[in-house]
Amino acid sequence: MGTNLFADFLFSSKKDWENQAKKDLKGLAPNQVFQSKLWGTIPLKPLYALEDLTFPVQQGVFHAPSEIPGGSPRHWTNVVTVLPNETNADILTALENGAEGLILPLHGTEDLQELLEGVMPQYLAIYLLPLGNPVSAFQLFQEWLESRRVDGSSLHGGILWSPADQVFDQQQDLGLGVELLEELLELTEDYPNFKAFCIKTSRYSESGAHPVDALTFGLGELVEILDRVSCAPRTLFEKVFLESALGEHHFGEIGRQLAFRRLVQNLALLYQVELEEHELILFCQTGHWSQSILDAHTNTIRQTYQALSAVLGGANVLWVRPLDEENASAQERRIARNVSAILREEGYLDKVQNPSTGSYFLENLIADLVVEIQTAVTLLEQEGGWWKACQTGAIQSRVKKHRAKIQGEFLDKNQVKVGANTYPAPPSLTFNKPFLPFEEAAQELKPTRATYLVESLTFEAL
Repeated sequence: MGTNLFADFLFSSKKDWENQAKKDLKGLAPNQVFQSKLWGTIPLKPLYALEDLTFPVQQGVFHAPSEIPGGSPRHWTNVVTVLPNETNADILTALENGAEGLILPLHGTEDLQELLEGVMPQYLAIYLLPLGNPVSAFQLFQEWLESRRVDGSSLHGGILWSPADQVFDQQQDLGLGVELLEELLELTEDYPNFKAFCIKTSRYSESGAHPVDALTFGLGELVEILDRVSCAPRTLFEKVFLESALGEHHFGEIGRQLAFRRLVQNLALLYQVELEEHELILFCQTGHWSQSILDAHTNTIRQTYQALSAVLGGANVLWVRPLDEENASAQERRIARNVSAILREEGYLDKVQNPSTGSYFLENLIADLVVEIQTAVTLLEQEGGWWKACQTGAIQSRVKKHRAKIQGEFLDKNQVKVGANTYPAPPSLTFNKPFLPFEEAAQELKPTRATYLVESLTFEAL
């Protein structure tokens, strides 16, 4: 057992591997034969080796150490949605069977005393999803907290809302969104671990934006907010969390989430704010853009590998969302809730803080993504900034152009979606969701699916 088996193998440099590959390829260089680009943007090499790590590598730390002795080095919060038709009993059942946090949609008029009876907010995370005025939603929630005499420091979670929601959803000026944010910052002052708003990059990616553009526009949005609020930059960075929807490219999405954190850290430094990696909360949801209403059972596989990308990408909060969630069956919601448990209990992803650290490929991919997105954000600012791009429709136009390109590729079968445009399920196993026509105003960005055109033709033929 003491024998060093590696002693019999000579060290092979990257050049040695490239020379062998060139020999096998009859004189052609590997870079000539295996050229590729991630999302058509980031050049990828056919081989990454130790020599490609030309910069220091540090172990990623996504959260503070567990306060529980012997606790796992890696943890994330598994959240589920409280649907409109759910009762208090349904919520308690979910919390007793794997859920560790709640997504709570609020108009601001609900009876939380009845709905959340028996729920102990100091032991779970609660994220509010405003269905109207975010201030009214939080004030209702705050009244419930005060009735329960909850210690403000024990509350964890945030508000799944951004000032840009007023722009895209309400067709209002960004200034109104910033005014609402100022109120929320004041209202949440006594809740240090509860975030007042998020940078919602899913707004772009779920509408069909290029994955790099989704982060570019999200960071541009954050810069615009920083320049408009009256509070100190540190206060804003302490009260924001990062939100993202996962796509299909497994390694690309891991790199994109890790780059997102690093980009916000770099941005904070420009405002003389030093942030540790674990100070930024990353909220990840499984994306609907890459799912399909055709052969919908296959979405279970898609949401599982998206969740895997999220955890490896440093997610602090994981929201596995069934497609057409409000109409999903009890079984679909149970399966979605259990994905996190499988990754933890069977995938052992909680045993290492960041298993991707030191990966020759991922480390270089993250660095390339950071440079690419920082360059894009700089260009956006030089052209007048995020708000000007919204007002002129430049952002909406760019998102919709990329959406049309991808949807056309699936329609022409230049990209494959199992169960949708290739390998359809046999009639005995077909499980399709209802098809609803997509409507969107010129200045809006509405969530849709990459296979929407395929789905439209399929349902027309029925």
